[in-house]
Amino acid sequence: MAAKIKKVVSDKKETISRPEKLFVEVQKKAYYFWEKEGKPQGKDWDMWLKAEKELLGR
Repeated sequence: MAAKIKKVVSDKKETISRPEKLFVEVQKKAYYFWEKEGKPQGKDWDMWLKAEKELLGR
């Protein structure tokens, strides 16, 4: 029984960290796009959304 409880707890930790991992990956990709396009001012949301689309396959 104790093994099942530990499994549930470890699953919760993984679920919590998954959005954080996605956030970091989107952040890295958006920064890459921003640098690649010459560091344009005022395009932060455009770069972020472009990175999300690419990473999530939408």
